[in-house]
Amino acid sequence: MKYIPLKVCIKEDIKDWVKISNGLIDLLKAETCSKKRKVIIKKNSKHWRNKQLLEFLKKLSNNKCWYTEARFTAEYPQVEHFRPKSCARDENWNLCHEGYWWLAFDITNYRLSKPMPNIVKGTYFPIRKRRFAALEPTDSVDTEDSLFIDPTVEDDCQLIAFNRLGQPEPIEEPPVDLDDWDLKRIEFSIKRYRLDDEDLCNLRKALWQSINERFNEYRRLLNKAKTENNKVAAGQANQVKEELKKFISNPEQEFTSVVRDCFNQDNVGRRIISEYVQTQPGV
Repeated sequence: MKYIPLKVCIKEDIKDWVKISNGLIDLLKAETCSKKRKVIIKKNSKHWRNKQLLEFLKKLSNNKCWYTEARFTAEYPQVEHFRPKSCARDENWNLCHEGYWWLAFDITNYRLSKPMPNIVKGTYFPIRKRRFAALEPTDSVDTEDSLFIDPTVEDDCQLIAFNRLGQPEPIEEPPVDLDDWDLKRIEFSIKRYRLDDEDLCNLRKALWQSINERFNEYRRLLNKAKTENNKVAAGQANQVKEELKKFISNPEQEFTSVVRDCFNQDNVGRRIISEYVQTQPGV
């Protein structure tokens, strides 16, 4: 999962959309009848399917799903409400409250998703302590500790790693030891975002194998260049290294977390990352 800086990004490109959203949010907050609020939301549901909004959200992730990091292809990207707008349920599907209706048109509550994560996540939204749940617009959602890992929270995106089989798992060397709550969040998010889907795992596995083959090719060519004083092999090794750098420098690369974990588990990969970082200004 790659961090999406939704809350801090400049939204000048969709200022007209935001203006309409603010009007709809004010309309919802002014309406005291829950049934009428639902009518307002349903009547204006096309607003979060606006083409201009979709292009803006796709640009933030380089045309990739915010949950799976798989590239959007023929399927229609879906705007998922991170905090459900109609009702909120705990991990056992028990109804907790009538949902975060005041966030129905708030862009900070949107996550761009492939159909599968959106459908499976549904109206689940468990939090650690229900007494801290935001039930009204005046309540702060910042007091909630969500069971879901959030792609717009940078620290959250570091919790899940991937192995050579493409399977998601808890990160092995976190900056701070994972506690029971962290592990529960990881397990629940993998399940509800369907990050363990077999097709996704196979795609990640194929990417891992492809990168590993290039690592081995680089080693073979470098060894040939050294033992035989072969200038051609040295040039070919350098070419392979430049190809490997594209995996970490290309913003459109799928499954960047898989790339990160694959590179970090190989001495060639770690060396290439180190070299690449040194060439980046401000890093």
